[in-house]
Amino acid sequence: MTNNFKILFYHKNTLIKKIGAKSGVYFNFIVGSSSSSKVIIDENSISAEHIQIIFSKEGLFIQDLNSLNGTYVNGKKIKALELVKIDLNDRINLTKSENILINIVQFSSTTESLNDGALENILSKKNSVTIGRSKNCDIVLESHSISRHHATIEKIQNGYQIIDNNSLNGIFINGRRIKGTVEISSTDVIFIGKHKLSIKGDISNISDQLAVYAKGIEKVYRNGVKGLKSVDLAIPSNTLLAIMGPSGCGKSTLLKALNGDSPPTKGKVFLYNLELTQNYEYLKTQIGYVPQDDIIHSQLTVYQCLYYSAKLRLCDASNDSISKKINQVLNELQIFEKKDNYISELSGGQRKRVSIAVELLSDPSLLFLDEPTSPLDPSVIDDFLQILKNLSKKGTTVIMVTHKPEDLEYMDEVVFLSTNGEMAYNGPAKAYKTYFNVQSPVAVFQQLIGKNAKFWVDKFSEGRSQQDFLNSKESKGIKNQSDKSALYQFYWLFIRYFKIKTQDKGNFKLMLVQAPIIAVLICLIFSDVSGAIPFITSIAAVWFGVNNSAKEVVSELSIYKRERMYNLSIFPYIFSKITVLCLFSIIQSAVYISILFFRFQGSKILFENPLQAFLWMSFVAIVSTLFGLVISSFANSTEKVMTIIPIVLIPQIMLAGLITKINSFVVELISYLTISRWSTEGFNIIQKKILETVSIIDPTDPSKTISEKKELDALKVLNDQFHTSYQDIPMNGTLILDSFVLVFMAVLFTFTIYYSLKSKDPLNI
Repeated sequence: MTNNFKILFYHKNTLIKKIGAKSGVYFNFIVGSSSSSKVIIDENSISAEHIQIIFSKEGLFIQDLNSLNGTYVNGKKIKALELVKIDLNDRINLTKSENILINIVQFSSTTESLNDGALENILSKKNSVTIGRSKNCDIVLESHSISRHHATIEKIQNGYQIIDNNSLNGIFINGRRIKGTVEISSTDVIFIGKHKLSIKGDISNISDQLAVYAKGIEKVYRNGVKGLKSVDLAIPSNTLLAIMGPSGCGKSTLLKALNGDSPPTKGKVFLYNLELTQNYEYLKTQIGYVPQDDIIHSQLTVYQCLYYSAKLRLCDASNDSISKKINQVLNELQIFEKKDNYISELSGGQRKRVSIAVELLSDPSLLFLDEPTSPLDPSVIDDFLQILKNLSKKGTTVIMVTHKPEDLEYMDEVVFLSTNGEMAYNGPAKAYKTYFNVQSPVAVFQQLIGKNAKFWVDKFSEGRSQQDFLNSKESKGIKNQSDKSALYQFYWLFIRYFKIKTQDKGNFKLMLVQAPIIAVLICLIFSDVSGAIPFITSIAAVWFGVNNSAKEVVSELSIYKRERMYNLSIFPYIFSKITVLCLFSIIQSAVYISILFFRFQGSKILFENPLQAFLWMSFVAIVSTLFGLVISSFANSTEKVMTIIPIVLIPQIMLAGLITKINSFVVELISYLTISRWSTEGFNIIQKKILETVSIIDPTDPSKTISEKKELDALKVLNDQFHTSYQDIPMNGTLILDSFVLVFMAVLFTFTIYYSLKSKDPLNI
């Protein structure tokens, strides 16, 4: 056991006392209900002198002083007056109830040494205090999620004010995100990163509190089925905990309820004594979450993936600092040698480690993992679990769903759920065998199926019935504010997305050859510029845009959701997609128009206004790109996208006006909803003249007709295909009207994408 640790005392799930221990400074003290005790616990079930805690050069020991209701270490009652050695993350309960909990954890940062009133003491000597990651700050908070000069606190005439020095991950006062300069009182609670401070109070790490506390949480799905039923649990900080149970018992549902991915229908979840939904804007910066699906882009190398994630999540860290952090995380997860490999080349277990590495970049206090050992080869599971164990010892509370019994050997704590989504056990992993009177987790699973499950649910419930539960003061709801500037996020999202698209060489080449293939086919089929060419060009522009973008959101939905949970703003995300995809559409349009222009150079009717045609085709492709992103934002799988694309593209062909004459007023109105209706008219306006084969009376024999190529007005030919009601619309048959309609569609599509993505938020973030 390390010689630098903290002893944390919890009463009714709230931290009441913290005592630090350092090498060479030994002590012993009494814990009890007597006023002479060093740690006083006002509880009828606690003896006057309940236990003695001793720290000597041999280690840390606990001694039950013949208490009336006993002392439990990791769920097992210890003998009175016997010295019991304690290690990090051991769980000590005074009495069988969990009302009084003692936890031993390692010091987490240099701020642990700061005394109560540290800020007030500094401000008594100078007018301002700087806080940040830089060594020249008055108060140094060591974390990559904290800016070098994060905040400044100044004395003013009537008190104090705090200034956010354009920090990227923000400052929270009493749970609310602040911007700029805000007046504060001496008792206001300030959150910077995982640090909690106030003018008159101490500077502490939020992980001193219980990591997770939940009371009465339930999850009811739309069909009325209950996924969770009245779940209560408490999870100490700096522990490795497994959520286990029979198949379909709600393990992943519970995990998502605790981290905010799918909030409970009923009940409360507290993380570090802060109610989750009301304080989510702050708490999301302390949560790491790796769902079952990969949250990494397979087209990038491991290093590129982590680098771009660091740019989006960390503050003003330099490239050298980011590189050091990436190397540190990769070494911790034992995949450093894979840093230059493409993610698509990695095994399932290695990809899972990269997903975890992404989360560890921001030093989360809590790390949630959904079945992380499922894709792992049995030969590497032990090493992987030891890595998670080491993370918990270094200060990250790790909560994982698993169905593998052997994983339990590495756990500090375990939660067992019954098949009905009810809590059957929450406590030390070392104690479950005694509690269930079994020898393996498999035997526990058998007990939690069918009629036997009720016995264990009732037993656990009875054990909790005597407890008083946390009654935290809830902060008001927090209005969402972007953690990072929109421009900053847009820049790095654009760079990353461009790299993803260009490094996927196979698909990138296929996308680029679409335009020349279609253009060359037109050149081979048509000898003159007929009315079909503006029509095909219009449909090609729609195709380029929709085809390029229709899978771009849904294919990375799990990544989007995770980044959105952390700090991603929606509009920078949307515009990073639009910018890259529109760049590709412009290139496609340039190639396409260039080929047609040179092909029809010597024709009777030239391919008119190539520059204007290029600009119009690019504009149509951009609007179509937005249309494709609408499809992608609503779809829940790439397979569904492939089903939808023909449904939305075929009407573009049918209603553009060339295939058949529109004789119905209703069909005419429907055609107004298509992009091709307006884009085809635009191309005909630009082309002006077309050469069509028409039938005329044979001058030598009036009873016969002959075919003849004739120069016609392109716009008139097209408008003759529309319903007569179109003539009643002001400015009909002009590029102004066509442009106005397409601009309106583009704006509508953009906000539709936004609201579709916003609807995927589990909480109001």
